[in-house]
Amino acid sequence: MKILNAFRRNDARQHYRQFGYHVFRSVLPRAPVDALAALAGDVIAPYRGPIQRQSGKLEVHDYFPGTSLIRNSLADAHLPISEAMRPVELALTALLTSTELAAVLQKLDGAEHYTIHQTLLFLAVQTTELHIDSWVLDTAPHGLAHTLWIPLQNMDMRAGLPGVVPWPLGKAVTEAELGLSPSCPPAERYGRYQAALARKVLADRPETVTVPVCKGDLIVWSSLTPHLTLPSLPFPAKQLALQVNLRPTHLRWGSFLDQPKGHPTNRHIRMTERFSYFVHENISREYRIAGSLPAPASPLG
Repeated sequence: MKILNAFRRNDARQHYRQFGYHVFRSVLPRAPVDALAALAGDVIAPYRGPIQRQSGKLEVHDYFPGTSLIRNSLADAHLPISEAMRPVELALTALLTSTELAAVLQKLDGAEHYTIHQTLLFLAVQTTELHIDSWVLDTAPHGLAHTLWIPLQNMDMRAGLPGVVPWPLGKAVTEAELGLSPSCPPAERYGRYQAALARKVLADRPETVTVPVCKGDLIVWSSLTPHLTLPSLPFPAKQLALQVNLRPTHLRWGSFLDQPKGHPTNRHIRMTERFSYFVHENISREYRIAGSLPAPASPLG
């Protein structure tokens, strides 16, 4: 049995290194997954106040026209920043700090501790063009941060699933390789880069991998792996899913453009022996969380 388990760990790691993604089946604890799905209807949908959104702002629900489908995703609801969303925070924490998730991630990279930087709770199908997540979170060297995509409902091929282009782990395409100049604002650089990368990748007519998923499944891709959201049928449509950006804590971190030598460690909330939450400066300042905490006992950064 020990030999078989070691083989499975190595098989997942080899697949992730070769293709930049991996799909795990029935690995996550069902109780918090079911709880989050229920809370979407019982707590989130009826709430009429402003809460943290993917835009980075406090906003009320924004609906797809003519529907009750909420299109502005909740951001960072795993942090203690909203008393109204306290049940959501608890369910997210139960899932994100679970031993089951730690064991799955360790199969990919062998790390002992992970820092969660961002969560996005989707309530309806998203529309995203081909892009990479490195501009939100990456490591130094590039490509060793992970994006987790967790279904909170069973989904078939019509559900608007993510599609991943197989991509060797750590393969970075620079702006120079795409013929882009860095002499413009970061937001403009982001848009130009993602569009140019998409043209380059799609010109080779690559295979795009997507799979039906059920509650308990998990899709992981690296910060440099190109991916997009496939259209749903119909659109718009309800879709309950969670996206998480995290990194192995021992790795230096930054983003595609910013690879500093160090980052603050005093805005971490150490949740368990295997997981910490990073609190961005604006959230730490506005909600007065984590900013006064000392650095954890083990190095974070």
